Amino acid sequence: MTPYRFVFIGSALLLASCGDECSSYSEFSCKQIENADYNVFFFVGDRDERLGQAKGLAQCGVVARTQAARKVRSSQWSYVCCMIAKGSSCYEKHR
Repeated sequence: MTPYRFVFIGSALLLASCGDECSSYSEFSCKQIENADYNVFFFVGDRDERLGQAKGLAQCGVVARTQAARKVRSSQWSYVCCMIAKGSSCYEKHR
């Protein structure tokens, strides 16, 4: 192995151990955020509805978009994914 490759691998390992871009706004890594359990909340106007739980951030979005397709005729809706962590049902909010 050449010294150049050794340095590159060492740098990659060092960067991985320091966190990732999600650490600028969360105490969790991007991978942890993507794979966490979430409570899904859906909002239309001034009404909100808890849709249940989802496994992973992608699934949370699917649950919300499915609800919108079923119940909402306009584009005026939103959702939030509340991370279930550290004993809280909404430790952090993500989308």
